[in-house]
Amino acid sequence: MAHTEFGTPERALLVALMALGGSASNPELRDAFGAALDGAARRRMNGLGLVASEKRGRAYHHELTEDGWAWCVAELSAAAPPRAGSLGRALYLLLPALRDALRRSGTSLGEFLVRAEPEPVDLEAGIRDAYRRLARRPQDWVLLTAVRPLLGDAPRAEVDDVLRRMERLPDVNLAPEANQRTLTAADRAAAVRVGGTDKHLLSIEAR
Repeated sequence: MAHTEFGTPERALLVALMALGGSASNPELRDAFGAALDGAARRRMNGLGLVASEKRGRAYHHELTEDGWAWCVAELSAAAPPRAGSLGRALYLLLPALRDALRRSGTSLGEFLVRAEPEPVDLEAGIRDAYRRLARRPQDWVLLTAVRPLLGDAPRAEVDDVLRRMERLPDVNLAPEANQRTLTAADRAAAVRVGGTDKHLLSIEAR
């Protein structure tokens, strides 16, 4: 499509939506940019086919269309709008550098900015891998205090649920520490509660 010119506020809203990965609600735009895409500006963007908007609950959610992304690509080579101010002019000095870097890397603007969905984490595989790294041999007992830090930022509740499920498998055992006096405060905090009992130790047989 031909490059479409806008006033500074509309142009800034499109660039802000681009920077947010091409998809944002009005509350997200307000939080990140200080303004929402609403009223006449929203109707114009929708009418030109640059932005698709829908009401979700009480707020509009906006997504750049293919034509909207094309406008943004063209904007990487555009001059700063009149009355952009020093900060706006500095931004438009940076955009051509971004354009050139994308060309050199063979990456599209959308690929660069759109946030990929995080891949689901296989927590059971992560627990088994952590156990193998800690145990000298299969069926050794390993404290959950040592296992948990190797699972990254996996939510505690999810790890506990997977541990409880794993205990029902024939090759996995969880047990409380027999000598409770040897437990540190960290050991007690790392325990998983199963059937009303705190279990501090994990053992996995070889597969």
